[in-house]
Amino acid sequence: MRTLLFLFIVSALIGCMRGSDSPDTVVVRGTVSIDGQPIPLGNIDFEPVDGLGRSCSGVIEGGKFEFRSPIGHKKVMIFASRKSGKKGEEFGNDLMESYIPEKYNTNSSLTATVAERGENRFLFELQSANSN
Repeated sequence: MRTLLFLFIVSALIGCMRGSDSPDTVVVRGTVSIDGQPIPLGNIDFEPVDGLGRSCSGVIEGGKFEFRSPIGHKKVMIFASRKSGKKGEEFGNDLMESYIPEKYNTNSSLTATVAERGENRFLFELQSANSN
C-alpha cells in the first residue's frame, strides 16, 4: 500500500512538473486541517475530474500548500502519515500509518475548480473517522 501511494505521488509530481511554467497552469494555494488542527506534513493532489489532462500535486506543510495546477474541475486527494507507535519487526524502525480517512484520498469526493483568473485559494477542513 505504501509503495503504491509513493508511486502515485511521484507520477503525479512528474506529470505536473512537465510544463509547470506553461501558461495553462495557475498557482493554487490553501489550507488543510483535520479535526480543526493543521496537517503538519502531507501531500495534496489535484486530478482532472474527467480523467483527461495532467494531475498536479503539492506538499502540505504546517497546514498550508501552494503549487501550480492546470485550470479546470479537479478531484482533490489528501494524504498524510504519522508514526504509529509500533516498531517494524525486521529493522525495528518506527512504522508509519496513514491517518487521513479514505474518503479524502483513495475514495475522495472532494473537488475544487481551478479558475484561469482569481485567487484559487482553497480550504479543506477534514474530519477523522473518530470524529462525530
